[in-house]
Amino acid sequence: MRKGELAGILEDLAEEKKINVEDAREEAFRLYFNLKPELKLEGAIISYLKGKCSLSRAAELAGITVPEFKEILASRGIVRETEGKDVSEMDRKIREIFK
Repeated sequence: MRKGELAGILEDLAEEKKINVEDAREEAFRLYFNLKPELKLEGAIISYLKGKCSLSRAAELAGITVPEFKEILASRGIVRETEGKDVSEMDRKIREIFK
């Protein structure tokens, strides 16, 4: 097929109400990412770094666990920023634990 022919077929099918273009596009991307899982992972990392999704959602999009996703980020030198408790709160909890 020549470039653009598939898009033309898609448009023809949509005109005849045989398919929904958005559904077809979504399914095409799903199949493409299943054939190229490295792109799925890259996309999930980019979405996470741009703040478009949480760490857990990015791991889900990549099809891996959160710990695996964290390891991949660390292996690439990507530092995750986490919110920590202030020093006085941490000291209070430590005192509670060791009482």
